[in-house]
Amino acid sequence: MEAEVSTKEEAQARHHEALELANDLNCVWAYVAGEPLFAKRLVLQVASAPDGWQTNFAETEAALPSSQRFHGTAKFSSRFSMTMPYLPLQNALAAVRSYRAANAECKVLMSLHFDAMDHPGSQAGLFLYAKALELARAMLPGRTDPKRQAALSADVRSELRQSLHWLYDVANNRLEIRHVVSTGSLLPKLTSIERRDFLHDADLVIRGVVERELGVRAAIVKTK
Repeated sequence: MEAEVSTKEEAQARHHEALELANDLNCVWAYVAGEPLFAKRLVLQVASAPDGWQTNFAETEAALPSSQRFHGTAKFSSRFSMTMPYLPLQNALAAVRSYRAANAECKVLMSLHFDAMDHPGSQAGLFLYAKALELARAMLPGRTDPKRQAALSADVRSELRQSLHWLYDVANNRLEIRHVVSTGSLLPKLTSIERRDFLHDADLVIRGVVERELGVRAAIVKTK
């Protein structure tokens, strides 16, 4: 990504655009390439470039006058790599355009999903998947779970291990997920098979709904 600039103000504007693009690519990357582009870390730092990116913004800004014209170049290049059977950048850029025009429900769904992926194996992750699943289910057309499930793409449906109805039932009736008690008693815990299938299928359904909303083919993560 390269832009010619003549003033500090122009350099700052292009730098801001690059950061916005990196953030939006991070949001959509999991749906075109399977995993988030940037690992999520809780750190305090001065905003400069996303993790793994390089920029000459600071040097360019220091050399540019605010009022006089000066020719400079601000460059941002990614150092991330991933082995894939296809190049995802074209799909990702198309997904970014769709994401920026998406409705509030889709953006909330993607945010919940991203946070869930950032807590693998934890109760927090299970709860976030359940919240995202509730929203995804509401966004699918149809008055019954079989009809909602039928609205997902054939690729997504073929990979489901359980039904959408089973998913929603487990999300609401297992100790580790949304609720703790029912009629005064603790809910049963997830079995190892239930946990495995819930995580797999909740992730898959959410990807399927995002696929419908953004109009891009969702990357399906193959797990055993």
